[in-house]
Amino acid sequence: MIENLYFRRLFSVNPFRTLSLPMCEMSFYKDWAHDGRGDPYPVLCREGDVSEETGDGKWRVFSESGGRFDRFLCGFFPWHTYTVTLDELKNASFVLRVLSPRGPVTLRVSGDGRVSLSDPTGEKAAGRLSGALAFSVSFRTNGVSVFDETKKGGASLILDTDLPLLSDLRDEALFRKTVTSVGIEAEAGGTATVSEVKTAIVSGMSHADPKPVRYEDGTVMVENGRVFLTVSAREGRYGFETVVSWLPGTADFRMEGALFFSYGDGAWCADVASSILFDRRTKKWLLWVCSFSHGHRLARAAFDADPRYGVNVIDAMPMAYGNGDRLGFEAIQGDEDPDLIYYEGKWHLAVCRLMEDGGYHYLHFVSDDPLDGFSYADRTPGKEKTGGLFVKTADGVDFVCGSDFGKRAVYDTSPIADFSDRRPLQCDYDDGGFRGWGTVMAIPKGTRTAYYWLTFDRHNCSDYNWSYGNLYVYEA
Repeated sequence: MIENLYFRRLFSVNPFRTLSLPMCEMSFYKDWAHDGRGDPYPVLCREGDVSEETGDGKWRVFSESGGRFDRFLCGFFPWHTYTVTLDELKNASFVLRVLSPRGPVTLRVSGDGRVSLSDPTGEKAAGRLSGALAFSVSFRTNGVSVFDETKKGGASLILDTDLPLLSDLRDEALFRKTVTSVGIEAEAGGTATVSEVKTAIVSGMSHADPKPVRYEDGTVMVENGRVFLTVSAREGRYGFETVVSWLPGTADFRMEGALFFSYGDGAWCADVASSILFDRRTKKWLLWVCSFSHGHRLARAAFDADPRYGVNVIDAMPMAYGNGDRLGFEAIQGDEDPDLIYYEGKWHLAVCRLMEDGGYHYLHFVSDDPLDGFSYADRTPGKEKTGGLFVKTADGVDFVCGSDFGKRAVYDTSPIADFSDRRPLQCDYDDGGFRGWGTVMAIPKGTRTAYYWLTFDRHNCSDYNWSYGNLYVYEA
């Protein structure tokens, strides 16, 4: 069926840090600095001579002889982004601190635009803002990135560094006891005016791995006209998984949630490329994911709560290692990009696996259980597969995947019954990349059914090899 469709490019887009989930915002419209009937931002420390006033959307700080203070902003989360706008900073520094049981991580911005980052062992990195004092600080797996937000054309990365302490803070027992503070360090005559402090979970500089949330038989879940997609938000280094809703055929993408994973050791992990189904018969959500953080193998889970909205952690069970049988249902290091569907009385699982020939192939497994007991059924020919999806069509189920590391935009389609029956996916303008994703979706629209295809290229946003890509949308 799908090989008979002709996909025409609608548009391409990169939602460069434009999708977000608001998590916290300081309000400067009431005089909380002096009114004793509330304490929204408690003082954590105060030294020397510092006075404050708030109102009219501004937070103003003065010091005649020099001093410092810190106020509580919010509880810390390892993937928070903090956005700050300073209208004035004279003879003073703005300070953002992560206060953990293992010691502080401190970001300091001075009036001349210098930005420095330190941990308990000392200063780790420095950069400089280009103009007005508007910046954002993104914490990520194992590190932190700082962006200059001055330019209207988008943020520019000015500092990025790994911090071992931040890797430790992925442990839930630690980050639940960690808070973020903001404050001012002033010399004699120092002044500061702050007009914005916000916290959010912000999508990446690039995006990849779009995959629809579906029902057990592969029907794409549509609510209020919107489709839900898991999408990996790629940063300059690393990334995490978002849940995005999309109005099919348009460029209206909205971030609805973020997904993280835990595998029994207490740490939250930013793994990606999830396949999520809702089984209407058992009322259970089913998830398969690539646990890059725990051996680059697959993991799975079944649960009750809707994972599409807000910040969720999924306690998942990694596949067990076996005897190294690459055609067996066991963990092989390098396994990735799983996909699951229920069809003709069986569960079908596609696993992208590195085989003896050095290439990635898709293996097809079947079982009576969506999470276990699978047996080998079939495999794809050729090398370098990726991004496979079981696609429900009017005629049954096809499998679509990206293919070929060495050629531009090669995509294969096959009937579910025979992965060796390889047929090309057809389009007018290809994505210009390699090994893209076969995310084809049949969406009812009015009296017709539209087939949309979402994929991405591997245009990096940094020198980090997996910091891709731009999104592409087609319609047949």
